[in-house]
Amino acid sequence: MKTPEEYFLEKDFLPTGTEGDSLSVAEKAFLQKYMGYGDAGTPSGEGVSLPRPARVEAAPGFAATEQTASSAPEAVGETLAEALDEPDILSQLKSEDDIQLVGFTVGDQEFTVPINVVQEVIRYVAPTQLPAAPFFMAGIVNLRGRVTPLVKLNSLIGATGASETPGFIVVCRRKGLQLGLMIDKVKTMYRVPQTELDWGVEQHLGSGVEFVAGLMKAEGGSLIGIISIDRIVEKVLKG
Repeated sequence: MKTPEEYFLEKDFLPTGTEGDSLSVAEKAFLQKYMGYGDAGTPSGEGVSLPRPARVEAAPGFAATEQTASSAPEAVGETLAEALDEPDILSQLKSEDDIQLVGFTVGDQEFTVPINVVQEVIRYVAPTQLPAAPFFMAGIVNLRGRVTPLVKLNSLIGATGASETPGFIVVCRRKGLQLGLMIDKVKTMYRVPQTELDWGVEQHLGSGVEFVAGLMKAEGGSLIGIISIDRIVEKVLKG
């Protein structure tokens, strides 16, 4: 018998409209940049309609808890600049004895993200496209009432061999914005001591590593990139 995590979540958590008072600064900035929130046509900052809430199927072992699904956005400053100036999670990761990472594949490569930025992992759902979206953004989905841009990670980091249709979405939240990384497969969970982590990425990968925060030393001596969600959020909001 399937677990509840393997069935579609039938409940619509929040209405399809987005009320200004419930949005974080980063969410308002995203909606203004890509959907005209707060422009002359919507002077009161209301009436931005999201797509209908997506019906999602969680990847086994990665379902959102009820608390996560219904929680309000964190307070991250009163302006976008203050929100983006929130301390990078990298300093926290460096200070811990070991960290937990979620491993996944994009095309021919494996990457990871820290577990403490991951909300959940769901099976792929097709997004609503945005006319003004940059090349690395597939569109948005309404995930539990939150506007959630979907990022084509293969386009952003130059991964090769990615599937035409992703298999899963890693839903992350940082600096007041929830976003989804489009990936091919979920691989495994890692608990990695600091001795097996390398934060001097440029020494191994050169300067073209904008969205890789560090490297995990895997069995056999291979190095697996740790994706920086903070930097991706900044890229999405600043363009």
